[in-house]
Amino acid sequence: MKKIVFAAAVAFAAPAMAQQFLDTQYGPNGVEVHLLKASVANDVLTIAFMLDNTTGESQRVMSLGIADVVYTTADTKFPVLRDVNDQYLASTITYEKNADQFIFAAVPDDENTLSLSKGERQVGWVKFEAPDASEWPIEVSLPGVSPFTISQPSE
Repeated sequence: MKKIVFAAAVAFAAPAMAQQFLDTQYGPNGVEVHLLKASVANDVLTIAFMLDNTTGESQRVMSLGIADVVYTTADTKFPVLRDVNDQYLASTITYEKNADQFIFAAVPDDENTLSLSKGERQVGWVKFEAPDASEWPIEVSLPGVSPFTISQPSE
């Protein structure tokens, strides 16, 4: 009887855990990419995501080329915002070649990589100009990952 109750508890708990992500796509080397958050404040759209190594072994993936991270509306692509110093508004970014452990790279290079051990997760975020209300839904594209379709977040 105890085994049946435990199995039922596991079966019911699994879908609840999957609900913590807005969406999931597959990225390079079988690494899952989870959409964590999409929010708009002060005309800025913030997208947070997680790289999740659910494979059975360590994975080494190329840092994502930040210039290729965009969102698209029906007819326009929007790049990641830059600050007054022309630096991208994104997490863990390198502006150098041959740099390790950065999610994003301003200078895409085969040597810019991120190592994820088995079960390791890395969170990243990017900021964009917020779309007009009539432009939703949008698609957010990360290099090597299927696009995320995002509906307008409630304010």
